[in-house]
Amino acid sequence: MIDPACYRPAMRSRLSRIPGFRIRALLLMGGVMLSPLMFAGCNPTLQAPLIGPDGVGSDTGDERLDHGYALLMGLLADEARVADILAIKSTSSATEKILRAISSEATEGAADLDALLLKAPPIELGGTGLPLLEIDARNRLTNQETVGLLLSSGSTFEIRILLTQEKASGYVAALAEGLASADANPERRNRLSKMSRRFLGLNAEVRQRLAIESP
Repeated sequence: MIDPACYRPAMRSRLSRIPGFRIRALLLMGGVMLSPLMFAGCNPTLQAPLIGPDGVGSDTGDERLDHGYALLMGLLADEARVADILAIKSTSSATEKILRAISSEATEGAADLDALLLKAPPIELGGTGLPLLEIDARNRLTNQETVGLLLSSGSTFEIRILLTQEKASGYVAALAEGLASADANPERRNRLSKMSRRFLGLNAEVRQRLAIESP
């Protein structure tokens, strides 16, 4: 879904140049007149490797890459364990195959990146840099989702686990792609690009399963 924050400034700017008597009519026809703005989307923030404070060197000593990798490695650790729930819950064979593929890809990806973290510029996984309230909110949402999964069964459980993986796999793909743009190290960039493509494919598989399972 397009983030409304991405197009609201443009919408306000254009409306401010339209005579007042026409604004009401345009709003009533919003589905037609404003649709180009709604589908504009947000441009990626990262377009090139991050540089250091001197403006020329690599990102050595800057925590931005560290925080990004900490987020990704934590997410991969969670995704590596997603197939563990199959020990106590059952799904269709197709969904089970996807969950095991996600778990396997996350495990392999985390191991590959871990072996590359000391290469220049070195990465330290000391923290994510997220505000305390953001961390608390994420933990609360995770706990709520875990309880919901454990208390559900049958098709309800299958849809719920697929929904969690649709979000998670898409996030891994986007985060890996962003880090690949931001990191100057070619080995990590290549591995991140591969990871992003793989999780995009897994995300598509999850979406296909959801289309089949959802009534």
